[in-house]
Amino acid sequence: MYIMNEIILLIYIVAFLYSVILHEIAHGWVANYFGDDTAKISGRLSLNPLVHIDPVGSILVPILLYLSQTGFLFGWAKPVPVNPYRLKQGTTSYRWVAMAGVLTNFCIAIVSALVLKITTQYLDFGVNNLGVILFTVLFQINLALAVFNALPLPGFDGFNFLTTFKPVTDFLAKTPLANPLFMAQYGLFLSIIILFLCMPLIDWVFAFVFKLFGQIFGF
Repeated sequence: MYIMNEIILLIYIVAFLYSVILHEIAHGWVANYFGDDTAKISGRLSLNPLVHIDPVGSILVPILLYLSQTGFLFGWAKPVPVNPYRLKQGTTSYRWVAMAGVLTNFCIAIVSALVLKITTQYLDFGVNNLGVILFTVLFQINLALAVFNALPLPGFDGFNFLTTFKPVTDFLAKTPLANPLFMAQYGLFLSIIILFLCMPLIDWVFAFVFKLFGQIFGF
C-alpha cells in the first residue's frame, strides 16, 4: 500500500508538471505561429521541465494544496515570453495566444475523459489500474487548470483575453490595472485576494464544470 501511494504521488507530480508545461508551450507555439518567435529563441518550446519550473507555482503551491487536501490541484510554470508587437495580426493573434493554454488543458481533459470512458465502461478496467489512475489525474488536473486560468483575474489567461477587446482596455485605462509597474508589484497579490473573497463562487464554478463533464462522459 505504501509503494502504491508513492506511485500515485509520482503520477500526480509528473501529470501536473507536464500539464502546466504544455499549457505554456501552447502559448509560445501559437505566438510563434503568428510571427513572434521570442519563446522559441528563448528555448521555451522545450519539454525539458527545467526551463519551465517556477519554484513557487510549480512546486510550493501544488505541494501545499496536495497536503491540505483541498480537492483540487493548481499551480503554474514560468510564463513564456510573448511580444505582442511582433504578432502578424495584432490583437486577433494575441487573443489566440492568450487562450492557447486554456484550450490545451481543456483538450487534454477531454481526451483523458474519453480514454477513461472507454477503459472503464467498455474494456472494464478497474479503478486501481495505473493507466486509469493516470488519466483520472490528467482529467482532474487539466480541467482545474483550464477553469482557473480562464478566470478574468490579473495574471490569468482569462484577463489577458479580455484585454484584447477595446471596451475592456478603455475601462482598464482608467484604473491602476493599466499600469505595468502596479501589475508587476501587486497584480498577483490582488488576484489572490479576489480568489479568497470569491472562493464560494469559484467552488460553484468548479462543481458545475466537473458535473457537466461527468454528465457528458457518463462518470
